[in-house]
Amino acid sequence: MSDTTLRYIVASVIALLLVFQIGSLISGLFGIAWGAVSAVVVTVVAFVSARLARAGGRSSLWFLLPTLLFTVIPMVFIVWSALAEEVSWFDRLLRLTPFVVGFGAPIVLLLMVYFELRKRTLQSRPSL
Repeated sequence: MSDTTLRYIVASVIALLLVFQIGSLISGLFGIAWGAVSAVVVTVVAFVSARLARAGGRSSLWFLLPTLLFTVIPMVFIVWSALAEEVSWFDRLLRLTPFVVGFGAPIVLLLMVYFELRKRTLQSRPSL
């Protein structure tokens, strides 16, 4: 597989993780209907941002902005709710571990891979 194909796969996995996490968070707070609506909204924003990023050439702002937005907001909310509970630090750590292992760490690792592949792809293109 080429670096470009790998980059598209990584971007797709990032988008899927974002859709799942935002949908789960919203459906847990407001119900399944709002969770489904938010998943559709996240998907549309991710695809529009990916198209804008592709049109932008070297700029990754349109890819990075929604990714950070849909990553930082759930992280802040989940950490805030875990820290607001009157439980021990060990219980807080146990509550945050599935989120970090299932969402936070994969997003960070996939973003690292995506930007390395993007850098390789841009370096291998002939300059005009």
